[in-house]
Amino acid sequence: MNKLFLIAILTVVCFFNTSGQPKSNFKMKLTVEDENEGIVYFRNLTLPSIDTLKYSNKTCQFSGYVKEPTPFIISNENNKYQLFFIGPNDNINITLHKKEMKVVFMEGSPSHEIFRELIIAQEPIQQEGASIQQAFQNPQANTDSLNKALAIVNNKLHDNFFHFLHKNSNSEVTAFVIYSAISNDRNIKVRSADSMFQLLEGKAKTCFYGNEVNKMLSKLKAVEVGYVAPNFKLADSTGKKEYSLSDFKGKYVLIDFWASWCGPCKNEIPYLKKAYEMYHQKGFEIVSVSLDDKKEKWTAALRQYQMPWIHISDVKGFNSAVNELYHVPAIPTTLLLDKTGTIIATNLRGNALENKLAELLKP
Repeated sequence: MNKLFLIAILTVVCFFNTSGQPKSNFKMKLTVEDENEGIVYFRNLTLPSIDTLKYSNKTCQFSGYVKEPTPFIISNENNKYQLFFIGPNDNINITLHKKEMKVVFMEGSPSHEIFRELIIAQEPIQQEGASIQQAFQNPQANTDSLNKALAIVNNKLHDNFFHFLHKNSNSEVTAFVIYSAISNDRNIKVRSADSMFQLLEGKAKTCFYGNEVNKMLSKLKAVEVGYVAPNFKLADSTGKKEYSLSDFKGKYVLIDFWASWCGPCKNEIPYLKKAYEMYHQKGFEIVSVSLDDKKEKWTAALRQYQMPWIHISDVKGFNSAVNELYHVPAIPTTLLLDKTGTIIATNLRGNALENKLAELLKP
């Protein structure tokens, strides 16, 4: 995460706006060592709102409510930030260098001490990896040697990471760490994600981020070969007719996630047209799900490219209801389903789709 996007700002003076929430169960004192008065932004990552905290004489005291150990972000006006954990009944003291957004001192949060274990263990190894990456810039560098060194560093990071997971398998912090690892890896596979999830025990599995990891697993399975694609229903561009994925059981179906603004998506259109023309009458259908967020741009693209198959969308971009079911971090993404709705191939580019259909629908 390079930037903290301020979704909604609620201005408070030295305490949270907790209307509608249970009684406060944690306290926090913030000391800003390099500025006498000003503001910082404070966000509970499980909630959509962001609080603006005002401090004077370098300090601010405030309170809030958390159901369980929860990740928070504190940031400055330049979107530099620090992440830390707060749990129920914590009484926390934080000293912050605001310009650099560096937490100089923190005490009073047992859950954050667990998180610090991982940071302290990984930091020197990450620095070692950064030095190796820098060495690649040298024209005389021995790339084979550097690649071997980088592989050793990655193995160390992997071993440290899983040591942390095993040691803290019952911690809500671990659930958050696993959620972050899965969310930030576009190429992660179900088996890898599931192996991490299965390490969670007790409250770690049932906490907020334990549930989020479980949801992510379901989304990953929705784009993995061998799993059944979840059913969904969306309207066409007229808004008058809805289509469900289940409507096409008994056919080979390509689910095509795309958008009008996506150049690589549009590059695939000639190949999709050719495959559709050759195999539609033999039992092949395409369901294009647009991740546009502006209906006029979506419909303009439909008029321009004249694609004679099913086109549906709720025009909510990557906030589409379908994205709650499928892990689609980038487009184009395509899933080829067999007649039972099971995924048999993914991301067939160019002529690969036609070749696969020729194999499946040969006379």
